Amino acid sequence: MRVYLTGFMASGKSTVGPEAAARLGQPFLDLDRLITAHDGRSIPAIFAEDGEEYFRGLERDLLRRTAETDDLVVALGGGALVDETNRAFAKEHGLVLYLEAPVDTLLDRVADDDTRRPLLEDDTGTRLPRTEQRARIEGLLETRRPAYGAAHHTLAADRPVEAVVAGVVEVVSEQARSEQVRSE
Repeated sequence: MRVYLTGFMASGKSTVGPEAAARLGQPFLDLDRLITAHDGRSIPAIFAEDGEEYFRGLERDLLRRTAETDDLVVALGGGALVDETNRAFAKEHGLVLYLEAPVDTLLDRVADDDTRRPLLEDDTGTRLPRTEQRARIEGLLETRRPAYGAAHHTLAADRPVEAVVAGVVEVVSEQARSEQVRSE
């Protein structure tokens, strides 16, 4: 079964995804890493040099390629499913799981890593102060709420990684059992 993990940046998609995939016996793909490998530049460089629209085009094209593999766990970028076409594609071609985390959890996680996050930077590439990051995250979450709310399932992502992984595996296993019963 193809599984798409969605959620805001730092919700745990790239951490939970590989562990859940291993437990499910499936390959794991991080769409953002696929984009950087395909384009040859980092996401901040893509944003800086060609803009978000160009990045979203790459994201859309590479998302379509995930349908070539039946059993796969895919970590999507935080904004991938804002695009209604991407959202419909993911829902039609897989099980979409939203990893939901409170703003404070997201803020703590982005503060604790050294990953460049263009959406939390100013025009010069400087990381915004925490209060401005909070406002930016809250605004983006509000904008993305319909996309995240359209997921097949929502899982609390402010728990230990193993608990979130177990939740993903449980939902996927239950979905697989349901599909098997329906096909009999």
